[in-house]
Amino acid sequence: MKKGKFTALALCALMLSAGVPQIIPAQDSAYTVSAAEADYDWGGMLKKSADWFGSSEALKIADECIQYQVANEGGWQKGMTTKHDGDWAHSTIDNDATTSQIRFLMRSYAATGQQKYYDCAVRGIDCLFKMQYSNGGYMQCLNTPGTYHAHITLNDGAYVHVMQIMQEMAEKTGDFTKLSDEYAQKAAASLEKAIDCLLKMQITVNGKKTAWCQQHDENNLKPAPARAYELPSICTSESAGVVTFLHSYGKAHPERTDIAESVNAAIEWFKKAGLYGIKFDWNSDKSDKVVTQVDGAGPIWARFYTLDTEKPLFSDRDGGTYYDVMQISQERRTGYAWYGSWGKNVVNLKPLDGQPEVPPEEPKYSGQFIRELTVHDTKNGSNWAVAWKMNVGSKIYGDRDFEITTLPEYLKDAEYVQTACDSKTVSSDLATLTASQPITVYAIVDMRLIVDQGMKPKFLDGFTQTSDLVTSSNTVTYMVYQKKLAADEQLTLTSNLTGQNVVNYFLAVQPDLSAQTTESTAETTQTTETTTETTVSSEAAGGSTAESSAETSSEITSDTAASETSATTETTAELSRKSGDVNVDGSVTVADAVLLARVAAEDTAAKITDQGKANGELDGREGLSADDLTYLLKYLAGMIEAFPDWD
Repeated sequence: MKKGKFTALALCALMLSAGVPQIIPAQDSAYTVSAAEADYDWGGMLKKSADWFGSSEALKIADECIQYQVANEGGWQKGMTTKHDGDWAHSTIDNDATTSQIRFLMRSYAATGQQKYYDCAVRGIDCLFKMQYSNGGYMQCLNTPGTYHAHITLNDGAYVHVMQIMQEMAEKTGDFTKLSDEYAQKAAASLEKAIDCLLKMQITVNGKKTAWCQQHDENNLKPAPARAYELPSICTSESAGVVTFLHSYGKAHPERTDIAESVNAAIEWFKKAGLYGIKFDWNSDKSDKVVTQVDGAGPIWARFYTLDTEKPLFSDRDGGTYYDVMQISQERRTGYAWYGSWGKNVVNLKPLDGQPEVPPEEPKYSGQFIRELTVHDTKNGSNWAVAWKMNVGSKIYGDRDFEITTLPEYLKDAEYVQTACDSKTVSSDLATLTASQPITVYAIVDMRLIVDQGMKPKFLDGFTQTSDLVTSSNTVTYMVYQKKLAADEQLTLTSNLTGQNVVNYFLAVQPDLSAQTTESTAETTQTTETTTETTVSSEAAGGSTAESSAETSSEITSDTAASETSATTETTAELSRKSGDVNVDGSVTVADAVLLARVAAEDTAAKITDQGKANGELDGREGLSADDLTYLLKYLAGMIEAFPDWD
């Protein structure tokens, strides 16, 4: 790739934010900034592979869960290690607290068998039982009567997160396969009460059921206020999660006609509440957020709707009611999610009809080198395909218009698996591939998943990383991994682990030329043996083969020695310091940026020589860092003509 061609593609994809790439130190990745206070990145960590929860890094966090468990309550505070007082000093389900620690501890117990983790998790489960009112609702914070923290809270998915745990416990699936039957029975009862409470809390307007509020009064179940700018209203953000959960539960329990009635009414309300032809986004100088008219835009949804007219509702720190987001203060307008796409998946849900669900058939595809590709992700399976002749301009996903913009030469004209980008959110295995002959499979993975988020799909464990990259029309840079498969061998394509700020992987397939070479070598060996026999017969007949061979051998030895001397001289010349040549291959390319990014992120699998380290020191300071990577990326992007001369 020529210098300057990298500007809009890999520069953006390699996380250059204001000129600085985001490098996550390996030992500090457990922490992030959330809701203005330091906390653990529970969402990211709970996407880690099962074996990670037995690592020293994970067990350190599990031990901290034990250390910071709220005494005499069993749950955890919001911001586990942050000192709180007042209501927030108590156990809460807000900001993913308590439910996340329970899952983390159960996974550490599964990985290690250490009883202390199980016991701590069970104390957390007991806390969830204590946080449930007799009417079935879950409070936001334990032991905070008379405050809005005592309300039944759906905010930020808290209620749904508890129900998900109760369902897994009741069925002894997911993180709770080792739970006792006694706790499974208690969880089943808790879940049923929670669902019944949800159905009672669903807001009715003019005789029709709509959706839910962020929080409901713990006594009369009516919509209740929270913070000054969170008024009693119909809330789309939290309701979307409720509808999705109830829809899934209702499909599994078609006899629950009350759930079907509730879900179907909510789906219809979301369709009616969608807003078209407007966009809410930053203005040109990023100083404010504004509503603009855009033909064809939408649907989007307001965060809140009034309880009577069902019109979009906005508020401010003064608690006032407004019907135009531009009427509230700039601080609140830019500091809160007043509009969003929360209803996108809800309106696409199929209404429940009370009939038992028939599992959809898994789509199957085939090609020249792929005998069969069975897609287990049936929801997105129709958007998968086995395509032929991958090249620049080829469509990457069946559900997106993204195209390949750069591609290594050896991948051109390859057979490839066109995946669905939306499969990136699926947590189970995505597909199974069966080879029809010896092949090399190339997995092409979003670089942000590997470098920025520190995650790698499980199926890549047997793959080898190459130094090559693929780029796309939506400015994503992909890393390329390869693995050989024998004829009839299968490869299970596992979860992409996260859909947050990444796209799904896709694959390319080429025939395994080395397998063909092996067959050819076997034939050559047989021919050589025949020739040797003939030569021996010639010598026995008095020929001069031995003398001729000696002369030829002398010539070859002389030539080889000269060649090796020349090669050694060239190698020595190459090893003189060349700024930016991190992989010491004689040139400065994207491959050097990939290796430098991995080393700077403390990827222990990244191999770099002492010469490569010297070549990568571009910021004038000893040791490789994100600053060195910044200089290299700017050079590749054509933003600087040469590296600084710090000498």
